[in-house]
Amino acid sequence: MSSIQQELRTLCEELDEYYVYSLRSAIGGDKKLTRVESKRAQELHDSIAARIGAFKDTIASAGGIPQAGQEDIWISALSYSHNSRTLASLNAVIQAAKIALGGVDSDIKLGRRHVQTGELLDKSGANESEPPKAFIVHGGETHARNRLQKFLIALGVQPLIIEEEPKEGRSVNQQVEYYSKMADCAILLGTADDKELKDGRLYPRRNDFIEIGRFLEKFPRRIIYLQEEGASFPSIIAEKLRTPFTQDNMDEAFIAIARELRAFGIIKTVKPKNDH
Repeated sequence: MSSIQQELRTLCEELDEYYVYSLRSAIGGDKKLTRVESKRAQELHDSIAARIGAFKDTIASAGGIPQAGQEDIWISALSYSHNSRTLASLNAVIQAAKIALGGVDSDIKLGRRHVQTGELLDKSGANESEPPKAFIVHGGETHARNRLQKFLIALGVQPLIIEEEPKEGRSVNQQVEYYSKMADCAILLGTADDKELKDGRLYPRRNDFIEIGRFLEKFPRRIIYLQEEGASFPSIIAEKLRTPFTQDNMDEAFIAIARELRAFGIIKTVKPKNDH
């Protein structure tokens, strides 16, 4: 019987290979798959789906994709549409699967998991720490914000969006202050719909505002700047490097987010390797 580590490493390798085929299918033209490659892509698709059915609980408990976000993200990743959403979901689950592999390796070394099945032996000791949290600074609900939220969940990072968190009688300012203290980093999402993005303030709705300067002070080196084509940033962050995106194509932005989160030490990626 293969160990759970071998199974997850194989899953990671298959996902990496399948991503290449999916990317080529999305591009089309001279990148279109041959008949042999299409057959291989289908084999990978079926194998990945089978492994997910067998090991999704292990992936969730080892710090990969949380149970609440699994169905949507895997359905999207294994969609035959091969569009930007599929590619973004695939990239998210690749990162999550590798995070889960690292979690399983650690649990097995600590005697918390069964080597073959991956079942938790010491459920009280695993995943004691809370997931890392990213505060999303935004100008209102958009398709981009919703996609960013799902992507972070798939990476095992809890997105903090003040409108969706318990308010407990707090004002907007108090809400921002309360949840910013919980965050490990911030993601500034500037979209073309942010009509009042100026003077260092974002206006999500009516007269509510978020002071960008507050996050510059709290996370001087842990802020990710995303800027939609057509959006403008206030002068306080005019010189900061940003990652451009469009509402329909956030692939490059998602890759940049995962890269920055790894650099921050918020997520860790374990590369698949062969057992000796």
